[in-house]
Amino acid sequence: MQPIILDERLQAAAALALEVLDGKAHPLAADVGCDHGYLSAYLLECVRGLTVCASDVSAPSLEKARTLFAARGLAERARLDVADGLSALPETGVDVVMILGMGAGTILSILSQGLEKVGKASVIVQANVDLPQLRTGLFELGFALEKEVFCCAAGRHYVTILAKKSTQAWMNPRYALLGAAVNGVENEAQRAYFVWQRSVRVREMEQLSCLNTDRARERLTVCGRELQMISEALSMRTCTVADVEQLVGEIAPYELAEDWDNVGLLFGRAKAPVQKILVALDLTQERVEEAKALGAQLIVTHHPIMFSARKRITDQDREGRLMLSMAEAGIAHIAAHTNLDSAPGGVNDTLMKILGVKNVKGEGFVRVGELPEGMTLESLRMKAQQKLKGPVRAYGAPDSLVHILGCCSGAGGSEIRLAMEQGADCFITGEVRHHEALDAVDAGCCVLEAGHFETENPVCEVLSAALQNAADAVQYNVTVFCSKGNPFGRR
Repeated sequence: MQPIILDERLQAAAALALEVLDGKAHPLAADVGCDHGYLSAYLLECVRGLTVCASDVSAPSLEKARTLFAARGLAERARLDVADGLSALPETGVDVVMILGMGAGTILSILSQGLEKVGKASVIVQANVDLPQLRTGLFELGFALEKEVFCCAAGRHYVTILAKKSTQAWMNPRYALLGAAVNGVENEAQRAYFVWQRSVRVREMEQLSCLNTDRARERLTVCGRELQMISEALSMRTCTVADVEQLVGEIAPYELAEDWDNVGLLFGRAKAPVQKILVALDLTQERVEEAKALGAQLIVTHHPIMFSARKRITDQDREGRLMLSMAEAGIAHIAAHTNLDSAPGGVNDTLMKILGVKNVKGEGFVRVGELPEGMTLESLRMKAQQKLKGPVRAYGAPDSLVHILGCCSGAGGSEIRLAMEQGADCFITGEVRHHEALDAVDAGCCVLEAGHFETENPVCEVLSAALQNAADAVQYNVTVFCSKGNPFGRR
């Protein structure tokens, strides 16, 4: 008979159980919520003389376990009960109680209601979310956390905790969050878990940053504090505005920018420390307020400020008010404009990728690639409208077949001729002038006008991810957020 193979999640629990049961004369284990019974069967086959009390609130699930035990000749050493919580535990007690596959709140409720039956038994619990709640709750029930195993199974992260009743139990917010990594991450499994935890908090903070409520502000503060503790556990390095400027330049080399452009660090102190960055397409007052809510010290945008020369900075115009507001909040500003348009993987490559264009080529502002065979202008217009989340205007006959798509995001109508020279029979951009569209259609090239913001904004998520990856590669203590805001109020 083939041995039972457990996934990483159950294997972590089994390893802890085997440690507890090692050397016991008449070992007894309880598997609460045993489901299919694989963990119990595995332990029964590994531990001589072991008896398992397996229970589940679901009779069909328990029947699966019963069938498994019978098929493997383990039925005589297994006691199966349809039961809730710890009600099926024998009065004589057990050596280890295993509660897996439930939420933190459910696990704590089961333990609190059956605490007397747990007695001196070791407890193995496992939850994939709400670990601070689980650790704190165990402490409040009088348990000391003896060991933790971090693992990933089927793309989900788990922490398996071995705990035991003790008068030496202790807890603080840092330990509740970090557990075994309270003094620093010790292995790759822990690192993977806390990198994931960082991303969870980033997503929550992005969603909360535009909500002007007491609850949102409270959660933003808590998440920010937890991000800092996680970063410290990961031993991340201090980062400055100048460091981020260098990383942006590696993603979108500044030498690719046009001579007339304004890129790089445009506002703020180069040596100022940075822990949080907000990436957005445009620098607006709404984005400044979002950065302040997140506690960000730097905003990185595609479109720059001070595009034209200024002689004064006052609150009498939009840009002046922005700079004064950023100065008061200690927020710096970096722009990656035409360098990000031209950079490999930048604005225009992102637009082509979103539209599913293949074999993309080109340099500078223009990209050209192949469309699926037989796509009409109208079907392409509808696809672009769905992908870019905004209205798209078409110039040309709706039933025209298009094969080669050219693009230049933003105000790219002047680049149509260059795309046509590379074989484009359709061109997508953000804005096109009337005479540019007329000339293109007359020359046999259809045009899609999809909006300046809509054709460029997708790069913000790409830039955010690239900047976070670059910062992580050198272990900078930086968290990058991507703004979901639209300056024109559209969603």
